Amino acid sequence: MNNHSVEETEVHWTPQTLKDMFKQSDDIHIFVHQYDESPSSTVVLIYSDGTIDSSLISRTVLPELHALYRENEEFVLHNGLMFGSLQLEPLQNKASEETLYEVIFEGSLVLFFPQLNTFLTVNISQIPGRTPEESSTEISIKGPKDGFVESIVVNVALIRKRIRSKSLCYDKLILGKRTKTKVGLLYFQDIISPKILAEIKRRLDKIDVDGIAGVGHLEEILTDSKYSLFPLLDFTGRPDFAVNCLLNGRFVIIIDGSPMVLIGPGTFTLLLKSPEDLHFSYYYVSFVRLIRALSFLLSIILPGLWVALTAYHPDQIPYSLMATISSSRFGLPFSSPVEMFLLIILLEIFREAGVRLPSSIGQTLTVIGGLIIGDASIRAGLVSPSVVVVGAVTAVCGVTLVNQTLSSVVSIVRLGLFMMSSFLGMYGLVMGVILLVIYMSRLQTFGIPYLSPLSPPIFKDIAKTLIRLPWIKIIHRPQDLKTIDSDHQGEDPT
Repeated sequence: MNNHSVEETEVHWTPQTLKDMFKQSDDIHIFVHQYDESPSSTVVLIYSDGTIDSSLISRTVLPELHALYRENEEFVLHNGLMFGSLQLEPLQNKASEETLYEVIFEGSLVLFFPQLNTFLTVNISQIPGRTPEESSTEISIKGPKDGFVESIVVNVALIRKRIRSKSLCYDKLILGKRTKTKVGLLYFQDIISPKILAEIKRRLDKIDVDGIAGVGHLEEILTDSKYSLFPLLDFTGRPDFAVNCLLNGRFVIIIDGSPMVLIGPGTFTLLLKSPEDLHFSYYYVSFVRLIRALSFLLSIILPGLWVALTAYHPDQIPYSLMATISSSRFGLPFSSPVEMFLLIILLEIFREAGVRLPSSIGQTLTVIGGLIIGDASIRAGLVSPSVVVVGAVTAVCGVTLVNQTLSSVVSIVRLGLFMMSSFLGMYGLVMGVILLVIYMSRLQTFGIPYLSPLSPPIFKDIAKTLIRLPWIKIIHRPQDLKTIDSDHQGEDPT
């Protein structure tokens, strides 16, 4: 049993006023218990159904209170406290309707003593929750299998057990006037840049909303650009990846009720990294990072490039390939841009359907449905085989992206580049790519350029970003984060 903490009430409360106050909350139980005929033996127990271990009331709380009462034939306070083996604590603030609701729904048993006009609390919480298990969105092959859960206490413990250092700081905040959501900020005080730390604290303190709906809600509030197309904060469900980001000089935000944590600053190169990169050999990780970067480019460019070549610049396609494409398009009712547009929309429908259905059924539907409809479309003479191949390659390339928010952004960017290619050909595609690069280079996340270390270039970090060096060679932290301690392998000599 744990604590809360001190002040007597100024309002004169009675059991009836408490019942009237909570009459619209049927899940809150108010139980009046009296040990003998004397009014001084009365104690009122208030708790929320499902948030406490109710068996402890009859097994522990009531017998211990009886023992306290029998000592003096009444309940006695000593400087606002009641001494005994039962760990009783006063309310943290003056008793009010809002304070009582907050304490009760946190899992505390509230004890009201009418003769003393005093509230005390006992923490016998048993909030519904699940034990740490493997993240469903970030599958672990060689890494640990304990993923974040919906409890902020458990999530902090998962990080604390990996970092046994006093320099790891944990700041707890309460956000949302109505939801009272617990939010935790984790960072290394001797690593993180003071400017980044001051900025994230300022933004968290500025938040004034009714409630925090989840990770996505808080992410939008905290980002530099409220209308940014690209995610400016990363998220993960794996503690090992969160710890690695903390060691690099980033901060982690944990939200009570969410199995995902936010990581910032979230640069574009961070979004392309996978938690499994920490556990595989450097030459394999280097290879797959290049594959991810190539897949990102192909996923956004390939449909537009194909339409630009077939509709506007067929002379740039090798003659034998062009002959094959032309023969396969004979008798088709749609032009090449319309074909590709229909296929892109169909791919997004399949992706959305796969996400909404249970994981096992969703994956089967996406694969089997794509094969059946693709084959049927070719046989029916609605689309050409080459367009189906391009669409399939585009879809597979998009799946290689780790961050699901970035994956959804790719769909929008892909459609935009496709539309420019459909109207302006190769010139439209090149113009769209240039505008995209300019837009991304103008973005910042907590004062850090979004494309850093690629733009502005930090040549020492570019190699470490595109490929993964052996751990023995990774001596310094990323320069773009401007960390206090720049050395990975010991105390900074400066």
